[in-house]
Amino acid sequence: MDDRMSEYLKDCSPYISKFLYDIDKRIIELVCVDSIDNCLPKRKIKISGIQSYTEETIDDEFDDNCMDGVIGLHEMAVGKFCIRTEKKEVIVLYDGTIVVTNVV
Repeated sequence: MDDRMSEYLKDCSPYISKFLYDIDKRIIELVCVDSIDNCLPKRKIKISGIQSYTEETIDDEFDDNCMDGVIGLHEMAVGKFCIRTEKKEVIVLYDGTIVVTNVV
């Protein structure tokens, strides 16, 4: 299992401003902010070609008024990726790509 967090969130905080799974487009978009102080979107991770999406809630008592943060981004195998946050763990099977870009 390869940890991609330092590569994908380089020079970026782990705090999430957007986490979207679009079942019709078969994509996940995860956007993290530059810092907890500014909360300006900085890095976007887009996974395309989602074939399977599973989500498990980790912390049922998490305060919904608090900003969620990424704990781990792991390439589990070819075509299998895990996104773990303070609130949940998402595992996807995909046949597309993972693209990481800076948000303008």
